Amino acid sequence: MKRAPVLFAGALATLLLGGPAIAKGPSDATTQSTTAPAQEPSKLALPHHLTGDVVSVDKKTNTLTVRDSKGKDFTLVADRDTAPDLTRLKAGDHVKLTYKKSQGQMVVTKINDTAMARTTRSK
Repeated sequence: MKRAPVLFAGALATLLLGGPAIAKGPSDATTQSTTAPAQEPSKLALPHHLTGDVVSVDKKTNTLTVRDSKGKDFTLVADRDTAPDLTRLKAGDHVKLTYKKSQGQMVVTKINDTAMARTTRSK
């Protein structure tokens, strides 16, 4: 019989100490929008490639939207190394991108403007 009050006291202490953390929920930082470049993906993340036409570029949020040959749109985030490359891109440019998936985002690690590469090769 002495066991029941001890278990009850332990459960009550757990709820009192852990309750505020559970009630708070996920971090409030996720609700704020950031304009900083995406974090660098981990070294173990596998690279993926995407070729298509630039639909839009948003330099404030460091994002770009690319439409592949099948007509599917992809929204990607530039990391701190590729964010400056967004200034030279505009809608309609044909690009080849290398990206890695990190924290639910597709993070661009390399941008090749294929139209620019063709004009340089032809000279």
